[in-house]
Amino acid sequence: MAPEARQLKVHLRENEAVAQCVLEKWRSMEEKPGGLKENLAHTLYKSYRNVCAAKEPIRSLKDLYQIKGVGKWVIRQLKGSFPESSPDLSPPESNAAGEKGKKAGGSKRYVPQKNSAAYAILITLHRETINGKSHMKKQELIDATEASGLSQSAIGPDKSKAKPGAFASSQKDWYTGWSCMKTLTSKGLVAKSGNPAK
Repeated sequence: MAPEARQLKVHLRENEAVAQCVLEKWRSMEEKPGGLKENLAHTLYKSYRNVCAAKEPIRSLKDLYQIKGVGKWVIRQLKGSFPESSPDLSPPESNAAGEKGKKAGGSKRYVPQKNSAAYAILITLHRETINGKSHMKKQELIDATEASGLSQSAIGPDKSKAKPGAFASSQKDWYTGWSCMKTLTSKGLVAKSGNPAK
């Protein structure tokens, strides 16, 4: 049985106009010839109940869309009658599980992981810049970074480990933290200049 469109107590005074808008839309749809299908009546009831119970003010259709039980269909129904409605207040495009291959936003900013070689190099460079150094040579930077103890892996090459080639047991045996410098320079976090590089 479809729920009855009766008025409920609104938790936040700021949301009374929005709750009234949902209730009026629900009632007007019930009064149309043929009435309102039971599943749509349940949808509107759930939306109305959750708008009334909302603990945050609902100022736009975007805020309304964040309420549980309010979906794209409800937003479309309320678009013209929403209080202080404007054209830029449309429901956000969702990235549902069915839409594979689409990313929800732009590219994420690169931030080196704590205790990584990249993190240690950046912190060391920052400290040296504060101390008045304008540039550092490769070996200088490697020595200062290893002395800081900020990285869990070695920054410079370890002479006792195998070199890449036929006898290396794994890539970890010859990886050095210096490999991250390419990423740091490509992301614009470190600048290389001169020959030899500084």
